[in-house]
Amino acid sequence: MQQAKEPKPLPQRPPQQGQGENKGSPLNDAIKNSKNPEVTQAKTEIDELKKQRSDIIVKIKGNRRKLSYKEAESAAIAKLLEIEKQKGTSEAKKRKIGHLKRMKQRLEFKISTEASSLAAEKDLVRKIGEINAELDEAYKVIRLERKSELVKGDLEECRTNIDQFSKQVAEMDKKLDELYGKIRRLLGREGFAAKQQMPQRQKKQVQQSQEINLEDIAVIKKKPAKKVESEEPI
Repeated sequence: MQQAKEPKPLPQRPPQQGQGENKGSPLNDAIKNSKNPEVTQAKTEIDELKKQRSDIIVKIKGNRRKLSYKEAESAAIAKLLEIEKQKGTSEAKKRKIGHLKRMKQRLEFKISTEASSLAAEKDLVRKIGEINAELDEAYKVIRLERKSELVKGDLEECRTNIDQFSKQVAEMDKKLDELYGKIRRLLGREGFAAKQQMPQRQKKQVQQSQEINLEDIAVIKKKPAKKVESEEPI
């Protein structure tokens, strides 16, 4: 009997440095205050991708639950089949199915077409009941084998779905990282531009504080030094 495989962990979004997905974070505040249409468009794409990612995670969880249930069901069926094989009669019973069905048809035809005593009719009904019991035993193995194949198909479908959905989530994570990187670059350029573009009044004040008028220089050079008058003795 095969052991159930350990399920892969659900895809998790790794924390991104500076990504700021939490409300009130510096990045989200910067995005909210930005007037750049490219930033707004990128944020819209991020929100849509997050919604799609959340929906896919729900599907992965659903397939995980179904996978766990089907693995338990498969293990139970395999155990029952093993018990039947150990009896050594399962194959023989399956080979007798055709013979038992023909016997049953003959007895039912005899009851419906031939006149017989009540005791004889009861005996025929008893024999049909015994044949039905043997058929049930023979079909039990066949039904278990068919059920086992169906469950195996369900298991394969669940694993395939989980793999495909996980790949989609990985692709979305990559796209989210690219979009957040784009936003950080756009916001970084905005910050750089804001530093470079000072208000006109502030620029004028800086220029005035740094420049010295040429006339002032000329006045300073022409201005004679004052003589120090000696004080008269008392």
